[in-house]
Amino acid sequence: MWKMWLLSLVTPSLCFKLSGHSGDVCEPIDIPICKRMPYNMTRMPNLLHHSSQENAKLAIEQFQQLIDQNCSDVLQFFLCAMYAPICTVNFQHEPIPPCRSVCERARAGCEHIVNIHNVSWPEYLDCSRLPRYDRGVCVSPEAIVSSTKITRNDTGSK
Repeated sequence: MWKMWLLSLVTPSLCFKLSGHSGDVCEPIDIPICKRMPYNMTRMPNLLHHSSQENAKLAIEQFQQLIDQNCSDVLQFFLCAMYAPICTVNFQHEPIPPCRSVCERARAGCEHIVNIHNVSWPEYLDCSRLPRYDRGVCVSPEAIVSSTKITRNDTGSK
């Protein structure tokens, strides 16, 4: 009899996990390109509807050479905010998108490199779909304050 009771406790949680609804759970970032972001937790599905970090990892890898070009100081942050969005506990259940200005800065710096290869900036990274900083919830690298990272300028030394 106690086995039936235990099974009734375990089964609902198994069904929840098997159905792929992990959107209410923060998880450590496991995408190599995004491990050095100023945040370390994400949630799936992401803003591009990838259901797992493994799927997102495979998709973001196509941008590695563009990131290596250093065409924009915010490209990696922008892509990670799309593929491994920041997860905030008890704040918002939906992934938080990057701000439109972050996308625009990444695109302005890198689009010419993409165009050299006769490719257009991806439609799924259309900046006009993202919120403006003053008109919605979004994230930018400047908005994230790290309590563990102290630079020389922070300490007053040169």
